[in-house]
Amino acid sequence: MRNGNAEDCDGAGRDTTPAEEEGFVTVRNGTECGEGSSLLRELSALSDAPSGGKIPVLPPDIKRTPMLEQYLFWKERYPGCLLFFRMGDFFELFFDDARTASAVLDITLTARDPEKKIPMAGVPFHAVESYLSKLVREGFSVALCDQVTEPDGRTLVERSVVRVVTPGTYVPEDPSGEGRLAALAPAGDGGIALALLAPGTGSLEAGTVSENEAASLLATFVPQEILLPRGTLERLPGRIREQIARVPQRLLARNHFDPAAGEERLAARFAVASLAAHGVLPGDAAAGCARVVLDYLEETHFSAARHVWRLRPLHSGLFLHLDVTTVRNLDLVEGDGLSLFAVLNRCSTPMGKRCLREWILRPLRSVEEIRKRQDAVASLTEDPALLRAVRDVLGACRDVERALGRLSLRVGTPRDLAAIRDTLAAFPGLVALCAAREVGKLLRAVPDLAPLAETLKTLADDPPRLVHAGGVIRDGADPELDEWRCVARGGEEWLRDYAARERELRGIKSLKVGYNKVFGYYIEISRANLENIPPEYSRKQTLVGGERFVTEELAVFEERMRSSSERIAARESALYEELIRVTLEAGSCVQELGRALAALDATASLADVAWERGYVRPLVTEGTRLALHGARHPVVEVALGNRSFTPNDVLLDGDGVRIAVVTGPNMAGKSTYLRMAALLILMAQMGSFVPAERAEVGLTDRIFTRIGARDELDRGLSTFMVEMVETAGILHNVTDRSFVVLDEIGRGTSTYDGMSIAWAVLEYLLTPCGARPKVLFATHFHELTALAERHREITNCSMAVEETAEGVTFLHRVVPRPADRSYGIEVARLAGIPETVLRRSRELLREFETRRVVPGGEGWAGAFPDGAAWPEASRAALGQGRGRMRQLSLLDAAKDAVLEELALLDPDSMTPLQALEVLYRLREKSRSALEEGAP
Repeated sequence: MRNGNAEDCDGAGRDTTPAEEEGFVTVRNGTECGEGSSLLRELSALSDAPSGGKIPVLPPDIKRTPMLEQYLFWKERYPGCLLFFRMGDFFELFFDDARTASAVLDITLTARDPEKKIPMAGVPFHAVESYLSKLVREGFSVALCDQVTEPDGRTLVERSVVRVVTPGTYVPEDPSGEGRLAALAPAGDGGIALALLAPGTGSLEAGTVSENEAASLLATFVPQEILLPRGTLERLPGRIREQIARVPQRLLARNHFDPAAGEERLAARFAVASLAAHGVLPGDAAAGCARVVLDYLEETHFSAARHVWRLRPLHSGLFLHLDVTTVRNLDLVEGDGLSLFAVLNRCSTPMGKRCLREWILRPLRSVEEIRKRQDAVASLTEDPALLRAVRDVLGACRDVERALGRLSLRVGTPRDLAAIRDTLAAFPGLVALCAAREVGKLLRAVPDLAPLAETLKTLADDPPRLVHAGGVIRDGADPELDEWRCVARGGEEWLRDYAARERELRGIKSLKVGYNKVFGYYIEISRANLENIPPEYSRKQTLVGGERFVTEELAVFEERMRSSSERIAARESALYEELIRVTLEAGSCVQELGRALAALDATASLADVAWERGYVRPLVTEGTRLALHGARHPVVEVALGNRSFTPNDVLLDGDGVRIAVVTGPNMAGKSTYLRMAALLILMAQMGSFVPAERAEVGLTDRIFTRIGARDELDRGLSTFMVEMVETAGILHNVTDRSFVVLDEIGRGTSTYDGMSIAWAVLEYLLTPCGARPKVLFATHFHELTALAERHREITNCSMAVEETAEGVTFLHRVVPRPADRSYGIEVARLAGIPETVLRRSRELLREFETRRVVPGGEGWAGAFPDGAAWPEASRAALGQGRGRMRQLSLLDAAKDAVLEELALLDPDSMTPLQALEVLYRLREKSRSALEEGAP
């Protein structure tokens, strides 16, 4: 054994397993478990966990030692988890668990027995968190079975599972690996009851929402684990099932999701008569979901999650709705390059970053609340010195929300207490700075935490990560602790004095006093001086070169030192636990502090960006008018660096011109223009200033986007099908206050099909949809611009282009007129398409535009019978009698290339040597062309 504990001694074993006694079974892959068992008993193994749910079956020739019986006892209780079994300084895994951990963690696979019938792998107990994070990322759950008694070398060490780590409930020191837990169940009228819990911060939200809203919330929350009532997965909408298919799912008994029981449990938990005070009405299935995520968190941590002290409602009416597609299309929080979050994030604390992310993903729908945020941002942008001072103090604040959560779940460390202490020390400075300003209102709801701040001053300035390392409590904080520390610190000086006294008294200059863990303190004398040993010296150990002895005085000192170490550890542990208790009692106040600091940090971040980049305060109204003057795309502007961004206007009104058909070439900025408008609406309603000269934004309830081309082959959807599915979702859900962005509808099919669909979509948004949304509709189908002549609610605009002898320049400026060309060939030229292809494209384009036909379409064969009507240079490109294209003659292409190069020469600027080199090169090209074209 690694730790040398004598654990294979005889002892009583178990005749029956807990599973047999209690009558429940847990199996793999969504298996149903017995009614009435606890949530932990109902953990079903993950489909991607090779060892999950597999209880080892021992060969008959393996001796069932008491230690092995103990291991099997706990493994049978937690069959869906990898069992980390504490043995001294290591957590060991056995059988299939060991094989799995060895492969995933890249650790050595050994064996406990010489015949290697019991595979074993282990990790150091002090570094277990790093290994847990790897397993959780792979979707595994782990049961930590720790030693609960000290090994004495004679009896079996008692062990018990003290914590279960699952993907959704893991709360590590590093917040980047933190779990997120969700529970959902079908509700009436096609709704989805949903609860979202962030274990680290204690944020709990619940509500019954529509399918689209549930999909959006799940996409932005990104749960690592989902709890479902068994038998209901098939009743969920297909879109939701597909969305959660890759997330570990736990199928639990339906009684855990009972709304009435959930309401009773949570009402008692939050000390309210009804959950209506938290936005959840009686009978709402969301109460059952909220209860199950809270119970699951507490049962996995074997602790009351006291940091979950309130329930926030998931009400669609509170926030501007962003569906999954819109969040992705607008690059709000993630993207291949910059995102809106990356541009606006100047936060100094993790709390602020979380808050800013939430503001982006959940813009407000209350003009009053929006203006309150704007007022706070304005108070900082108007005073740059105050802004800098606030940001400096925020830099000294720590993540008190997560620190409190970890302490509440019993996985915290002294450094979590220090994080709260340091933040409490910085907070009064923030209050003093902001007191006379509008932004100070964010801090006024924080209760008085001065008593807690004073109590936490007993912590050491830089406490260790682990309590047993010592030095958690500062000197002078506790008289009893100081006394024992004095004893311990005086031991070294006493030993020096004792050794000097014994040398002088015995006349042995080589006498030494030492200590080791096995024999304790000793006096060592060489063999040459053994005749001078006094009778009070008791022999303790024989060495090759001498003997070791102990005296009564030294034994008393050793007992005093051992006692002082134990007393120091016990007293320091007691003081530390008392600090945790006091902190948790003030938990709700600490959470209020964290939320206030998060809001202040996010506000300061928005103010810093606004001040630096010249953003303006938008006017947000209850009307339907959208007027953006000199508007800029916030992300593209940053990406351009020192290059200037061309500003544009957006003018739409739900009661007037509300649909703009945007035409023009690719690469001219159509998609940027469309996204810019959507982002500025979002920024305005999250309370941010916006990049524009001035802006008026009528309150918007939803932003829809259909941008770009992509497929979802894993769902069996082609690019065009994805386009149509997303378009259908928009058309079914638009309202009078919706803002819709449609880019290139109909691009994925034939020209006439696509144009017909795009035309019909535009007409539907005019009247049949039953609403009056504001729409930006970008298209290459110029025929659609004719709709503006028939409908006063439609206007045409296009991307300005400058044509010169040198080529086309895209001005990135929107002008109030339709485009007559798409300039696709010019874009192809910029992309590096060979000149021969470009020339042939121009030739075909002239014919198509002249005769209004497309290859293979109606009128094609009649318009160009056998190529008779084609220009002379292109007749060779026609197939005989059937009007089909064939490859252009290489000789024709080569001759044209030579002629083009000659036409571009400037003899006046060439030296005689350069002219001669060009002449030779053209001669070689001409000869090559003639040779290749010869029959």
